[in-house]
Amino acid sequence: MGRRMGFDNARGDRNNTALVICSQAGPMTRLKASPVFTMESTDVSFDAQAGAVGVDAGSAFCASCGEPALALAIERDNQLFQRVLCSRHPPTDQLLLSDIRLHHRLEEWNRRVFSSRSAPGPQAAEDEAEDKAPLLAVIDLTNRCNLGCPVCFADVTDGHAYFLDLETIRGMLRVLLECKPLPCRHVQFSGGEPTLHPQFLDILRMAREMGFDHVQVATNGIKFADLDFTRRCEDAGLHTLYLQFDGMSDDVYMTLRGRKLLDSKVRAVANVTRTNMRLVLVPTVVAGVNVDQLGPIFKFALEHSRHVTGISVQPMASTGRVKIEQRTSASFNLADMAVEFGHQTGLTRFPDDWFPLNALTLLTRGIARLRGRAQQNPACDAYCSVGTYFYVDDDNRPTCVTKFFDLERFLLGADAVVVPERMGSLRRRVSGFTQLQLLSSCFDGGAAPSGLSFLRLIRGLDGWEDKSVGRGRWWSRRGFNGMFFAGMHFMDSTTHNDRRLRRCIIKYVTTDGRIVSFCNYNAGERHRRTEELARIAASGEGT
Repeated sequence: MGRRMGFDNARGDRNNTALVICSQAGPMTRLKASPVFTMESTDVSFDAQAGAVGVDAGSAFCASCGEPALALAIERDNQLFQRVLCSRHPPTDQLLLSDIRLHHRLEEWNRRVFSSRSAPGPQAAEDEAEDKAPLLAVIDLTNRCNLGCPVCFADVTDGHAYFLDLETIRGMLRVLLECKPLPCRHVQFSGGEPTLHPQFLDILRMAREMGFDHVQVATNGIKFADLDFTRRCEDAGLHTLYLQFDGMSDDVYMTLRGRKLLDSKVRAVANVTRTNMRLVLVPTVVAGVNVDQLGPIFKFALEHSRHVTGISVQPMASTGRVKIEQRTSASFNLADMAVEFGHQTGLTRFPDDWFPLNALTLLTRGIARLRGRAQQNPACDAYCSVGTYFYVDDDNRPTCVTKFFDLERFLLGADAVVVPERMGSLRRRVSGFTQLQLLSSCFDGGAAPSGLSFLRLIRGLDGWEDKSVGRGRWWSRRGFNGMFFAGMHFMDSTTHNDRRLRRCIIKYVTTDGRIVSFCNYNAGERHRRTEELARIAASGEGT
């Protein structure tokens, strides 16, 4: 028989959601959804499958009709699935993680971040608030593109296009600066292909003049194959290219982008290395197409490690335009990414060397207390982004940080840093630094690469937190050359989950001043459709 268990608030969903444990021969089981679930009736029945274990519950959308539905996270065969229970359609199961060990690790970090003693009162509420300011904001400048990729979040099509005018963009940027309690000063310009905007350089200058301290562009890189254009972008205020980079073979680009692009990508990277800008390589990964490219992409990144700060893998999500089928029965997910990377490079252990992005929230909270002022935290849900980090020496040889640094213990120690509120600024810094120094036992000097000390490692945190510091001329001498390898698995209609939406830290800005989570803009409620129709109508172009 199925049995009920009280939902553990430490999992991060603070409502009284029921948890179901399904026995091998369990009968029909009824589950009451979280109050976040908005259907009039929250009692939904489903057939318990043999060997399945319900581990979480929340709100989602039915992929068939788009109506709100109950979502169960189900553990089966050492894998994690999301089952969507719609009152109108049969239940559907979607694979979330191919290895349940990563699920257990991510749930533990969610508990630490969202039930942390370092986040009492307003801070905890802010990190959980759906209307919190984004850590990174996205503004689509146009829906025009110079490619017709079979895989495209934006589903760019010929015939109906727009370019946002400068004053509209200025207003959208102003919305970010007026965010409470902290402004958002990190912006990514996207599209379509944003570099096609006829006033792209003016937009970069405007963002710089308005005080944005980190400006990046999500681009296919075609225009950056021109060195003069690349240098003019740097002069105008561009800091980072979020560069579409699917592999080291033109066969991959023919499948995912419809044309050979490797030469153009390599030239774009070479041009950026002749500036002081930085790069993040962004592969869209599809099972059976380019999973084998993770190692080669990392090798290429290492060859340009002074400018490539990391690789951000995006498993293909079924949203926007998807005109190719995965060539295996299971979708590529973050557990696959971590396991495959270890197999292809021999540099990481699974799951020990992999951390969710939100784990760094424990550090940023400690830094905020040390400085005596609030700051934005990377407090997304643990399932949104998973990665690992490398020290890269002068010969471009990588060492996973966890080989010589107990990162988990350090983060928990930073979370415990306490600075008396009435302490002056200097004493506050000294006290906080002293407490951090006590964590030096987390650093194994004997296993660390030559020339790297605990102090240099700690200084390196400045460059991660403040992007302008990391772009400094002498940065590699003061801090250290590092590179991340991570994945961000955006949701689609089959994996939509209310908890992840509430904790989103990457959000779009609309022309009417709304701030919408990335996955709700592109999937879920699909704000992109209505927003782009309004933009096309306002442009009067329609061609």
